[in-house]
Amino acid sequence: MNREEVLFLKNMLVDRRNNILERVERLAAAWQELEEPAIEMEEEAQKASILKPYDKLDESRKIEIEQIDLALIKLSVGDYGTCESCGDEIATGRLAAIPWARLCVECARDLERRHTTLPDTSDVEVSGKIPPEYQELNNQQIVALIYESLQNDERIETEELKITVRKGVVLLDGRLDSEGERKLVLQLLSDSMGFQTIVDRIETGGAGLEADEDSEAAREEDGPGGLFYDQGMGEGAYDAR
Repeated sequence: MNREEVLFLKNMLVDRRNNILERVERLAAAWQELEEPAIEMEEEAQKASILKPYDKLDESRKIEIEQIDLALIKLSVGDYGTCESCGDEIATGRLAAIPWARLCVECARDLERRHTTLPDTSDVEVSGKIPPEYQELNNQQIVALIYESLQNDERIETEELKITVRKGVVLLDGRLDSEGERKLVLQLLSDSMGFQTIVDRIETGGAGLEADEDSEAAREEDGPGGLFYDQGMGEGAYDAR
């Protein structure tokens, strides 16, 4: 895959992830409104109609979010688009239809015929490089150190920033005030702390289309950093394996 195809698929993954989370938030807000004492039968019926899809969404979409996150991690380490079963390249057309696909068409059909399932995303062998000084720490300890380092820089507000570490990859979510602040975070993580693989899903600026367009333009100017941030990665990382 070339750089443009990878960026296109990355945007599909991030958009899908955001849409799922937004839907969960809307349903949660609707349920919250109905949490007040209901005295009308109609309100009770409405509450029940919301609860059923909300419970289903919580389970099924959680699995989809995990699949999307795994795909983003694979993007960050250069393993995206490789079938987990046979090791061949997954067709770009299949990825365009299901950007979090883990199997090529042939292996997916074989899996279905055998009535078996894929391993959980947590069991998939893919990982980034953890700096030597953090290799003895667990993920929670690494996250705590990252927050501490960011908070020591008075130019960075971390209140709306969510940081997780998975398989040696730092995943960034939430919102920052500006693109400059986002770049400071990436610079601190890579230059000061030595993390080589970072999945950047940070939103920047205020709400609205103009802010979103400015954020996306800045990410495209960054090159690979708009997709993920990896100092040790060259153009070859965009080639299919």
